[in-house]
Amino acid sequence: MSFDPKSSVGPGSQVGPVTVEIPGRTAMLMIELAKQLGAETPGQVVAQALGLLQTVQRAKEQGQRILLRDPKTGREIDLGV
Repeated sequence: MSFDPKSSVGPGSQVGPVTVEIPGRTAMLMIELAKQLGAETPGQVVAQALGLLQTVQRAKEQGQRILLRDPKTGREIDLGV
């Protein structure tokens, strides 16, 4: 499989499983997050993470910012890529 960032798969398109090598420490983090999120598979964690990354990227392209705000202190942190 070649990676072409210019091509994309549209919503609802069916693509079979793809094997991706993940370092052990990253895999353990993914498994822990899957437990915390109640995800049935680590792949669901990847899907959520990629969706968030895409949202942040689109906001950046539109000149917008996505912030995390601590309601107790008012401190804000930019989510950025």
